[in-house]
Amino acid sequence: MSGTQEKTLHSGNNTISPFQTNDKESTAYWPTTGWRTSTPEAQGMFSGTLAKTVEMFSSQQVCSIAVVRNGHLVAEAYNSCTQEDIPQDVKSVTKSVTSALVGIALAERKLISLDQKVRDFFPELANDPLKSKMTIRHLLSMTSGLNWDNTNEISSTEMMYSADWVQYILDRPGYAEPGTLFNYSNGDAHLLSAIMHKATGQSLFDYAQSRLFDPLGITNVSWNSDGKDRSIGAWAMALTLRDMAKFGYLYLKQGQWEDQTIIPPNWIRDSLQKRVTLNYSNGTQGGYGLLWWSKTLPKGIVKGSKKQYDMFYASGSSGRRIFVVPELQLIVALTANSPDPNMPEYLLLHVLQAIRSDKALPDNQENFAKLEQAVRAFKEVTE
Repeated sequence: MSGTQEKTLHSGNNTISPFQTNDKESTAYWPTTGWRTSTPEAQGMFSGTLAKTVEMFSSQQVCSIAVVRNGHLVAEAYNSCTQEDIPQDVKSVTKSVTSALVGIALAERKLISLDQKVRDFFPELANDPLKSKMTIRHLLSMTSGLNWDNTNEISSTEMMYSADWVQYILDRPGYAEPGTLFNYSNGDAHLLSAIMHKATGQSLFDYAQSRLFDPLGITNVSWNSDGKDRSIGAWAMALTLRDMAKFGYLYLKQGQWEDQTIIPPNWIRDSLQKRVTLNYSNGTQGGYGLLWWSKTLPKGIVKGSKKQYDMFYASGSSGRRIFVVPELQLIVALTANSPDPNMPEYLLLHVLQAIRSDKALPDNQENFAKLEQAVRAFKEVTE
């Protein structure tokens, strides 16, 4: 769920998003009832590179891959353990859905603001010198200051075996001034679920059904609870791969879906804004917003371009990801059971190398046939 990272906090006052889209769609189209499919070449991508990507990662414990460009599904592959209509455990990708629902609740005035104190919902925290200062913003940015031990998932395991998960979180001692230290915490995310339950009178799952899942046409979904009717805010959601891509597409479209604003655009910008800088063991640097991750991709990764592209992503352990690269109109969703935390990004970089143009390329039947063959071979892979 979380590796060891160096952390630097940012003020978080800039309202300009680095994630500007380059939307070239000329006609209104939404994948509510299903994705439009396309050859990669029709969307400016080279089938041969995608074929090599599917072949290469078939041995990397990847379960499924979906590539969407310009709103069209250009490639997808499933191993023998899953298929397009099977919901898969998305692990901590759930947190990014929790973030979306907080944004919706703010728009509906179910929540007052991100600076609303946690003690407003749990008055027993009022007399604690540190915990009384915690806000919703702190929980969303993993800066609550609550003691949470990620060593071998000690705190998460203790929470799971406790009689009351939320009480376990509230009982964690405060060890830092809220807002000063980043510490990845399943407790912070699940406490948000408890707050949302109090604010809306519904579990996160029930709230999501009408506000998020139904408008997007997401019907094949499950979300487990903590035993007290509170959806688990940190994990325990299952979505199909195509619906994972829909969630990414909603953020690519700045919260718009058909004729509705599902999530306010300002919340999209706010939640993707980097508040913490993270230095990873592989030498790269990224950021954390409000239950969303972000990175700047290496210069020159797209052939013929020297630009550096910004991306954001929802991340779950073992290789669950929803990557969004707005300027390239690209979404890559994948599920995996891999111990390598860097594998999903390597897969994304290979997909990016398939991009050749913003315009359609000539048909390439030979390489498209190679892609189809790679997808068939991927289906034979067992974990």
